[in-house]
Amino acid sequence: MPAPQPGTVVVPKTAEHSAYVIEVNGKGQVSKVRSSVSSGNQQFDAMTYGNVIQTFVRKPDGTAVAGVYRMNYDYDPKTKNVKRSVTLLQTGGVNANAVGLVDRMAEANKVAAEKVRKAMEARNKPVENVPLPFLSPTPAPKHS
Repeated sequence: MPAPQPGTVVVPKTAEHSAYVIEVNGKGQVSKVRSSVSSGNQQFDAMTYGNVIQTFVRKPDGTAVAGVYRMNYDYDPKTKNVKRSVTLLQTGGVNANAVGLVDRMAEANKVAAEKVRKAMEARNKPVENVPLPFLSPTPAPKHS
């Protein structure tokens, strides 16, 4: 079977299930992934992990309950839909003021990008004050 073209979404042909136990801060942001159960499908797991870390867990009125939750992802190949469900396991027991995981990752990416920018800048810096004797304006002494 040939490899899919870049940008092509390849949907699984079998049912998939992944689950995550997460910590949610007082804003409803996922602040930590405590554990996960893999589906065995790397693409599905990568997509669900990306989704779980960006999730806000809030009540219908917009308020959040800091605590530990389980988030399940179930893929049905017949409908090609993913059902996500969230279950509160424990109220509290987490740092309600913790920075969201996505915010921490964004900050780490910003720091890394700055390091790369500085390295590229240093690499492309013009060479200055390097003596080049073979281009010296004074003629070399003649040997007889």
